[in-house]
Amino acid sequence: MKDVKRAYDEFVDCLHSAHMEDDFRRVAERTAHAFGFRWFAYFGHRVNGPSLISSYPKSWTSHYFREGYHNIDPVLQEPRNTSRVFFWDGREARSARSPKERRLFDDALSFKIRTGLTVRIPSRQNQFAAFTLAVDERSLALDRFIETSQDLLEMVGQTYHAHVNAARIGRPIPVGQQECLLTPRERQCLGWISDGKTMQDVAELLGIKPRGVKFHLDNARQNLAASTLPHAVALALRKGLLP
Repeated sequence: MKDVKRAYDEFVDCLHSAHMEDDFRRVAERTAHAFGFRWFAYFGHRVNGPSLISSYPKSWTSHYFREGYHNIDPVLQEPRNTSRVFFWDGREARSARSPKERRLFDDALSFKIRTGLTVRIPSRQNQFAAFTLAVDERSLALDRFIETSQDLLEMVGQTYHAHVNAARIGRPIPVGQQECLLTPRERQCLGWISDGKTMQDVAELLGIKPRGVKFHLDNARQNLAASTLPHAVALALRKGLLP
């Protein structure tokens, strides 16, 4: 459980540095792998329609929306019970309520999306946002992990939803606020690097893993439009962004 808790702590820490859709995709994909899943998918709602952030194959997500499956997907409909965590298995034909829903399961299986869990999050106008973790093959170890970690997995889904909504993805950033894109954690990591610390040094100073430090530094470099890490440090110093 210590590794699971550490993975969750890193997940939350990295979410604080996420601004763009790609940032959120990388955070969730890394966390999904840490928990033993192959894919993740977050389905939400924007003013102009549904939105999806996922690590599923693009060929599947394009097919999913083209067929209108988001309108009949059982994990996005009114819950059949009060549980916020929905377990599903595409090979259970009896769970389908209509021929089109059965086709949804069959098509998902053709992309090797076999089983997983979805955390339902109440959204506006009686709709549901959904955070899904999925695998291509079921295992006893994964079933046991899901059974013993339901509360944590529900918290992952709800936390992700909250951060994605707070980031207001898809809305333009007002001119003059671009320099605010560096989070306190990103500035902290860049600051230590500018002092000659290594990623391992920074990880020990902050109490996180080196890959967590790398994540923050990569985000900082991208947000500053820097070509290299030293370039990012130079730009941050020039802009007065480092402590």
